[in-house]
Amino acid sequence: MKQPVSVPSSKGRPTSPPPPVPRDRVRYRLRASAAIATGRVAGTLLRRLRLGGGTSLPGLVARYVDPHMTTHLGAQMRHGNIVVTGTNGKTTTSGLVTNVLRQAGLRVWRNREGSNLARGIATSLMAHAAFSGKLRDDGDAAGVFEVDEAAFPQVVAELQPRTILVTNLFRDQLDRYGEVDTVAERWRDALIKLPATTVLLLNADDPAVAALADARPAGSTVYYFGIEDAPTAEDDAERVHVVDTRTCPRCRQLLTFDERFYSHIGHWHCPACGYSRPEPSVRARHVGFSGLEGSRFTLETPLGATEATVHLPGLYNVYNALAAATAGMVMGADLPAIHAALDQFTPAFGRAERIVMGERAAHLLLAKNPTGLNEVLRALGQDPARHHLLFILNDRAADGEDVSWIWDADFEQVTRGIASVTTSGTRAYDLALRFKYAGSPPDTVESDIGAALTAALAHVPAGETLYIVPTYTAMLAVRAEIARRGYATQYWEQKDV
Repeated sequence: MKQPVSVPSSKGRPTSPPPPVPRDRVRYRLRASAAIATGRVAGTLLRRLRLGGGTSLPGLVARYVDPHMTTHLGAQMRHGNIVVTGTNGKTTTSGLVTNVLRQAGLRVWRNREGSNLARGIATSLMAHAAFSGKLRDDGDAAGVFEVDEAAFPQVVAELQPRTILVTNLFRDQLDRYGEVDTVAERWRDALIKLPATTVLLLNADDPAVAALADARPAGSTVYYFGIEDAPTAEDDAERVHVVDTRTCPRCRQLLTFDERFYSHIGHWHCPACGYSRPEPSVRARHVGFSGLEGSRFTLETPLGATEATVHLPGLYNVYNALAAATAGMVMGADLPAIHAALDQFTPAFGRAERIVMGERAAHLLLAKNPTGLNEVLRALGQDPARHHLLFILNDRAADGEDVSWIWDADFEQVTRGIASVTTSGTRAYDLALRFKYAGSPPDTVESDIGAALTAALAHVPAGETLYIVPTYTAMLAVRAEIARRGYATQYWEQKDV
C-alpha cells in the first residue's frame, strides 16, 4: 500500500514564502491589481443593487482586464490548490475537504458558494487578494475549489493545482456536456499536460474515473479511494435503470461487475484485457445507514483505522467522505483530525440541508441527474417514515433542457412511503406524470415555486418535515424563497467557518 505524500504535519507545519515575482513579470502584477480593483467594484455594485451575491460577475470582469489573474494569484497559495470535480458531490466533497484541512490546522480558502466556472474561481481568489495584486497573509492557506466538469480543462491549465480529486462520472446534462466518454476524454487531455508534481485522488469504484490514472503526467502520484462492502440496492437487477459506464475504458469490451453498489459504481474487471478495479489506499468497510440521518463505516487508511460517522444520507456521501479523507491524508492531516472533521460536518446549502420553518422543517436534497435522484430516492425509501414531498424540476440551461432523464429514475421505490407529494418548477407536469405512472399521483401540481412551497407545507403537520427534492436552479429558487420568508440567510451571506 502506498504511503502518504511527504507533506508537513498538521502541527508545527513549516512554511515557505510564496515564489517571488520576477522583474519581467512586474507588469503582470500591475495588471492583476487593476483586475482586482475593477472586479471588486463590479461585485459591490451588484450587491448594493441587490441583483445577486457577486459570486461570478467580479471574476468575469477581472478576467477580462487580466486573463492571467487566476494563474498569478493561484501560484501564491503557499499550501497549494486542490481542485474537486465530478458529476455528483463536488460541493459536499469540497466542504468535507475544507473541514478536514481546518481540523488539521490549515487556513483554507474556497469557492464556498458553488460558483465553479473559471469566473467563479477567479472571484474566490480575488476575495483574498489585496489591491497590490498579492494574496493577503502572504498566501498562507490552501485553496479548495470545486470545478464544473466542462470548465475543468481550462481551470486546471490556469490554476496548476497541486492536487486533483475526482468523485465520479455520470450522465448529466447531455445537451451541455455530451456523453460520459466525451467528458472523460477532455479530462484526460487536461491531465496529461500537468506537471509530474500533480497528485491525483481517484474513485477506484468508478471505472471511468479510475482510468484517468492512465493519462497522468509521468512520475505523478495517484491515490485511490473505494468501498469494500456495503448494503446494495442492486439485488433486484431488473429495476436498475442507470448504468453509465458499461465498457472497459482501455479495450472497450463489456465490463464484469463482481459487486455493484449503484449505477456502475462497484467492484469491476474486464475479462478481455484484465484491467480491474485498483486497490484503494483509503477504504470503507461495514457501511451502515441511519436513514436520512447519515451513515457509519469503518474508515481504513495508511494512517490507521477508525469508526467514522458522516451526518449525510446515502452511500454516495460515504464516497464523498472517503474522498475528503484521502485529500486530508495527502495534505498531512492525522487520523483524529479526519475523524473529527467528518463527524462535525454540516451540509452545504441545498445538499441535505435542514432548515427550521416555524413549527415545521424543510430538508433539501439536491438531485440533478438520474443517478443522483436514484440515490436520493433510495435514502428516502430506506427511511420507514411516511414522507411529505415537494419535487421541483426545472429545464433551464444549468439544469439541462432535456428532462427525459426522470423516466430513468426509480420513483417506484418511494411511492409506498408517501404521505403527500407536490410537484413544481417549469416542468411540474412532467414530474406529475412520472409520479402518476409510479402509482402515486401528486396532491398538488403548481408551477410557481413559492405557491408550491406554501401548498406543500399545508400538507405537513406541525413537528414534521417537508422533504424538498429540486434540480439545481430549482434549489436556488426554493432556497431563496425560504430565505425571503425569513427562515434562512441567502447562501452567499452564510459564514464559511
